[in-house]
Amino acid sequence: MGGPSILSYISTECILQHILPFLDLTSLHQLSLTCLTFHHLVLDHLSTGSTLLLTPELKRKIKEVHLRTVADVTSCLRVLDVSGCADGITNNALRLFIEHNPGLEHLNISKCYRVTSAVFKGFNESHGALSRPLSKLNIFIANWCRNLNGEWTLSLSHCPLRVVSLAGTWYTNDETINDIVTFFGDIECVNVNKCYKVSDEGVRMFIFCKNLRILKISGCFKIGDRSVRAVAEECGTLRQIAMDDCRSISRSMLDKLKNMGILLLEGKKENVDEMWDLSKRYMKRDFLF
Repeated sequence: MGGPSILSYISTECILQHILPFLDLTSLHQLSLTCLTFHHLVLDHLSTGSTLLLTPELKRKIKEVHLRTVADVTSCLRVLDVSGCADGITNNALRLFIEHNPGLEHLNISKCYRVTSAVFKGFNESHGALSRPLSKLNIFIANWCRNLNGEWTLSLSHCPLRVVSLAGTWYTNDETINDIVTFFGDIECVNVNKCYKVSDEGVRMFIFCKNLRILKISGCFKIGDRSVRAVAEECGTLRQIAMDDCRSISRSMLDKLKNMGILLLEGKKENVDEMWDLSKRYMKRDFLF
């Protein structure tokens, strides 16, 4: 004769609020297979949870059909991090997540090589500002998305973006920078590390960003002293800048930035872009890493 169930000692509310939010997607799946009660609890959690936990191992292995199944039952996600799901996340799967979760505030699609700008097409044309998909999006991270061209800026022009990270994207250029400045007036943090098509002309556009605090332009060898000086002098809110391997930046410019109290960030460390993007502190006024 079996003993009492664990549910005899712990309430379903406690499980939903204090246990399931800390389990990754693999653990949730395994738990849902144990009994019908836990199956329903997991579904309840997925339908009301604000985030999904995907381990690095799962991101490497997960397939599109599995992500589409999860997307179908979610509806309240605030944070969606599918970075590294190179094979699992496609335009169809990502669009399904976005359409089912209108309250998304943080989207990370870094290293999702099958995602293109077409996934966002038409979002800015929906009727009613609040009914548009991604109308609450604050943070957009798309590092190393090699198939993401500049068309995403127009599609997301209705979003209140404050953080944009496009490190290593092939198609990011001066026109993309111009669109970011034009469409996202409250932008605070921009990462265009190793976007080799960005030049002085594009960086100079940041003088119109009155809330810019963090700028990362490491590896952009077309950028020189003139544009960096203009941004530093015109953007009174600029506090941190990364520009390692900017071959046209002089030593005197670096000294000038230090004298202005602007912190020169280290951009050569391995996975530094991922460290910056995954840190929850960079939205705070005094973020350092």
